[in-house]
Amino acid sequence: MQRVMFIQLAVGLLIGGGVGAAMGYFGKCTTGACPLTANPVRGGLIGAVLGGLLAFSMASPRVTAQMEGSGELQINTAADFDARVLGAGQPVLVDFYSTTCGPCRMLAPTIEKLAEQYGGRAAVYKVSVDRLPELAQRYGIQGIPAVLFFHGGKEVDRLIGLRPQDSYSSVLDRLIGSAS
Repeated sequence: MQRVMFIQLAVGLLIGGGVGAAMGYFGKCTTGACPLTANPVRGGLIGAVLGGLLAFSMASPRVTAQMEGSGELQINTAADFDARVLGAGQPVLVDFYSTTCGPCRMLAPTIEKLAEQYGGRAAVYKVSVDRLPELAQRYGIQGIPAVLFFHGGKEVDRLIGLRPQDSYSSVLDRLIGSAS
């Protein structure tokens, strides 16, 4: 993963530096006050900095892979959702998220911990609103992260926004207790 990040940064620096140098070479700034078009060296340096920042601002493959979690947690189709969530015989937590959402990325490790902690007693799944917008629309998801709780094939609770792990645990504990 470090190699991928290095390549991503190198490409950003090269492209940004090249564009900046070209702007400096072909630019028509005669006063020297225009940072990108004053001269090729200054344009290249500023372009490289901007290219590097742009390269790091894009979602890296590592972050996306971490967000996706294990294949067991991810729901990829509406039919999969109906079978695994609505057809479950135990309480179910479903995290509706997006890979471009900062709070969603912060919640991802918590969801994985809950999946381990409640294994066998409750099911934990993740649904990407980018890949399955029809599910987000079906459940009226307007803000993410949105964590919905299901029991007996029906939504019984929902928590919107980033919350402490105890908030999710208390709902699951209540649902597991009512199922007994």
